[in-house]
Amino acid sequence: MPDRDLVLAADTLEAALYLLKGGFYNDAVSRAYYSMFYAARALLASHDLHPKGHKGLILLFGLEFVKKGRIEERYGRALSHAKERRETIDYNLDAAMTPGEAEIIISDARNFLERIERAFDEIEPDN
Repeated sequence: MPDRDLVLAADTLEAALYLLKGGFYNDAVSRAYYSMFYAARALLASHDLHPKGHKGLILLFGLEFVKKGRIEERYGRALSHAKERRETIDYNLDAAMTPGEAEIIISDARNFLERIERAFDEIEPDN
């Protein structure tokens, strides 16, 4: 599953960029969050960790990688922030992302994916 999820993360990030260029800022932010979600899920799965749901994934990612110093805190914060913004735009019909905020979240997603890809070479599974 990690390989499949990493491919999905990269594809979803490309979709976010496409949507951003088209002016679909809410959808671009949603795709950017899912890119991060799939990347985090891939790393967790490589350690035989399979959280339930979005909240569980963020919690487990924080406990296993951020709190243990394996992944820098800024990536945990970026994932949490993207989730919060994605929920706002998905469930609040009056919410709208600005182009600037969408660009920041997509940039965060790109950096997050790059960091997770490096983590596969740096972090040994727990035994």
